[in-house]
Amino acid sequence: MTIGELLSEVDERNIDNKISDVQGINIKKEFMPSNSSSKNLSNYKIINQGEFAYSSMQTGRDKTIRIALYNKEDPAIISPAYSVLTVDTERIIPEYFMMWFSRAESDRYGWFISDSSIRASLDLPRFYEITIPLPNLEQQKSIVEPELFIARIKVIYK
Repeated sequence: MTIGELLSEVDERNIDNKISDVQGINIKKEFMPSNSSSKNLSNYKIINQGEFAYSSMQTGRDKTIRIALYNKEDPAIISPAYSVLTVDTERIIPEYFMMWFSRAESDRYGWFISDSSIRASLDLPRFYEITIPLPNLEQQKSIVEPELFIARIKVIYK
């Protein structure tokens, strides 16, 4: 299934400047504190638990798709240059989605389909065209949650 069928973009801004925890994402697909020279963070995007930050820039240069799953309870803010994405949780588990894009094969494919610009970007519409296998939710859980996977193996191989 194309990931564009599983994702939607969220654009909630920090208009009241209440959130000051500025985060970025690194090439390891992890969130990290980010310094902002701006005192006005009202244009920054809010990211909530279970949502993804996606950066289309430098996929080709870094040979990695810059995407990270935000797991903290308290919301943070990210650069307006990033996209905030959410998955259709009736069809896919966020951790399964992240697991798929944590694979070296996914990064190589992202590098391959990135554009030939100086920044070697993987723009969001092109990212949405990527297809991934979509097992049912129970199977996704067994892949993501090792305890469930081990229990299932024990039942199969009694």
